[in-house]
Amino acid sequence: MIDESMVLDGNAAAGALEALFAFDVTTAIVHCGHCRVSGPLAELRFYGSPRAMVLRCKTCGEVNVRLLETDRTINLDLSGAVRIEVRRPT
Repeated sequence: MIDESMVLDGNAAAGALEALFAFDVTTAIVHCGHCRVSGPLAELRFYGSPRAMVLRCKTCGEVNVRLLETDRTINLDLSGAVRIEVRRPT
């Protein structure tokens, strides 16, 4: 069981994800592969730590993003998201 009082939002993932993306990834729109709800990554529910995290849909609770960082690799799994939408800079 997960203590919901300890749940953070997707902004908590920004530091770890900035090593992989050249933009503020918290503004990327994530389209949930389960319920199809769309919203900024910053609104996903963050579980874990900066080196081992799961980001879940705020609506249905399904996993959208997983990240595992080791001393030699960063493993990013986006299989729970149908699509990640990034707006071009104006």
